Amino acid sequence: MAMCTAAPPEVVVSTGEYAPWTSEKRADQGFVNRVVAEAFRREGMSVRFQYYPWRRTLEVLRAGRADASSFWFDDAERVREFLYSDPVSEHRELLFHRKNLSVPKWSALEDLAAFRFGATRGYTYTRAFWQLAGDGILTVEESADDESNFRKLLAGRIDLFPMDEVSGWQMLASPLFPEGTREQVTAESRPLSLQYGHVLMRRTPDGRRLLKAFNDGLARMKTDGTYERFREDIYRGAKVER
Repeated sequence: MAMCTAAPPEVVVSTGEYAPWTSEKRADQGFVNRVVAEAFRREGMSVRFQYYPWRRTLEVLRAGRADASSFWFDDAERVREFLYSDPVSEHRELLFHRKNLSVPKWSALEDLAAFRFGATRGYTYTRAFWQLAGDGILTVEESADDESNFRKLLAGRIDLFPMDEVSGWQMLASPLFPEGTREQVTAESRPLSLQYGHVLMRRTPDGRRLLKAFNDGLARMKTDGTYERFREDIYRGAKVER
């Protein structure tokens, strides 16, 4: 008589498109989601990713239609509402611009007040960035996605666009843009921010149990070298400029 094996508990994770970190178009779902799936697998759980525009991903989690959300940077308001996992990823956010644009050396964002910034709706960036935009010190024009912002940058409709360096260089070298587009763009060596990505859960007893399981699985991945191997896979194909 055949034994019936119960399926592992399923974790529904709301997420969005931010290649190569999270991506519905990649077989591995991107570095972060690959780590998320493996960390939960090690704790006896399977993962189902649901992709949305970034702004909706937290709404889905908040409404209880997902168990977790992948992935988010540190934010003082969100940390009061949600549980944050241990860091899953590290990101240098750079200011991209056209090579023919002269950008002076800067130590604070206020030094760049003469330039037009692009931003993607739903993204964190930094508190200072949004505060300066709200105060009218920085001119910030929001778009629905990163591709639209890069197109505006190339067309001269915005001057500076903050984006994760790996994602930015990979997108510019992708089939989304004509060959040679990458050579038209550079990025400031001074980062706008150094951010860490986290998986979020609701502040409930189930959320706390899920958080512990994920952190335990992630710690095991970092101990046995799996995490670093996944990370090397991403950087090998990203063609990051230094």
